[in-house]
Amino acid sequence: MEPSISGAEEKSSRVVYIGHLPHGFYEDQLLGFFEQFGKLTRVRVSRNKKTGKAKHYAFLEFYSPEVANIAAEAMDGYIMFTQKLQCRVMRESEVHANLFKGANRKFKAIPWQKIEAERHNKERTIEEEAQRTARAIKRDQQRQKRIRDAGLDYEYTPLQTLVAPKAKHTKFNAD
Repeated sequence: MEPSISGAEEKSSRVVYIGHLPHGFYEDQLLGFFEQFGKLTRVRVSRNKKTGKAKHYAFLEFYSPEVANIAAEAMDGYIMFTQKLQCRVMRESEVHANLFKGANRKFKAIPWQKIEAERHNKERTIEEEAQRTARAIKRDQQRQKRIRDAGLDYEYTPLQTLVAPKAKHTKFNAD
């Protein structure tokens, strides 16, 4: 038996939680399917921020709490594409202020791989390139020290010998 709930928390909201959403049943499909019960104001499918894949649960906000109760009761335990839906009306205390942040808009995948490739392949200034080279040489020296400390007799060409030495004097051509 559930513990008694105070009068302030007993008030149900217009928000319905839907769990165990099947793959391919996203914002448009939810909106189209649940509008048979009444007017929906907001729909939000929870997604992974990095990949954009659905986390298989969603939140719907109906125009009235009575419709939300009817929809939750009717759809709780409903089998959809081999998935048994879990539906319940959330209490107002459970509804977070940012719950519907980003609701009612289509998911647009962010091309992280393309962005990272462009960042990696960008043109670098002479100073940036010098910093990168210095870091690489330092890491190589640390690697050599770890190999020696491990008692391994392993010789390889250090990175420092492959880098062109810094010019000691600058020569200017007189044209």
